[in-house]
Amino acid sequence: MSDKLSAAVEALQEELQKQLAEVDDTKRMINGLLRRMGQEALYADESNSVHSSTIRSSQFYGKPLATAAREYLEMSSQRDARTPDEILTALKKGAFDFKSTNWKEKDYLRMLSISLSKNTSMFHRLPNGAFGLLSWYDSAMIKRSDKAAGDAKKAQAVALPEEQEDEGDAT
Repeated sequence: MSDKLSAAVEALQEELQKQLAEVDDTKRMINGLLRRMGQEALYADESNSVHSSTIRSSQFYGKPLATAAREYLEMSSQRDARTPDEILTALKKGAFDFKSTNWKEKDYLRMLSISLSKNTSMFHRLPNGAFGLLSWYDSAMIKRSDKAAGDAKKAQAVALPEEQEDEGDAT
C-alpha cells in the first residue's frame, strides 16, 4: 500500500513541477510585457521552483554519480544550472552513497566538481562554475567556448617555457 502511495506522490510532484514551470513562464511573459510598456515588473520573483522540497530521502541511493546529478539537474523546471555545492547538497539529501566513490568526506565537493567537469558528454560547466546539462545549450556556442578555453591553455603553455627561460637567464 505504501509503495502505491509513494508512486502517487511522485507522480503528483512531477505534475506540480510542470504546473509551476507554466506559472513561471506566465509570470515572465507578464513582466516582459509590462517592461515593454515602460512599467515595473509585477512579479519580483518569477521562480516557483521547489527543487529541494521535492527531493525524496532515498531518490539517489544506489545510483551512479552521473545519473544522480543528471536527475537533480533535470528537476529544474527552468533548465537552471547549479553550483557544485548545490548539487552536493541535493545528492546528500537524496541519500547518494558517497562511500561507494571511495572519496574522503572532506573532498566530496572537489571530487564532484572534477567528475562533472570530466563528463563532457552529459554536463557543461559554465564560466561561473555552475553545471548544466549539455543538452540545454547551443552546441555551436559550446564549441566556441571550448575552442576559446583551449586557445587560452595553449597560450599559457607557450608562455610558461619563455618565462622559465627568462628566470634561468636572470640567475
